[in-house]
Amino acid sequence: MTLDAVIMLTGAFVAVLPFLGFPNSWDNVFFFLAGILVVALGIIVRRRGNENAVPVEKKNGTFAESLPTRQAGTPLFASSHEEKERME
Repeated sequence: MTLDAVIMLTGAFVAVLPFLGFPNSWDNVFFFLAGILVVALGIIVRRRGNENAVPVEKKNGTFAESLPTRQAGTPLFASSHEEKERME
């Protein structure tokens, strides 16, 4: 049985437990044990997930912004002959 199945069965047990007719003291003990089981399974799943993880290249947060090739305020395309002469 996989860990996923055990976690699902534990969740189903916790969901059904109040309707099984056990005394309150027993319910408290069963809830406590189920909680410990879920925490332990969570730790196991997390550790197994870290073993199979592919190492990720860490990147720093710096970057270089590319600068435009034209000056700010000049149109990208000249629409008339006068604007072309003014740009030269």
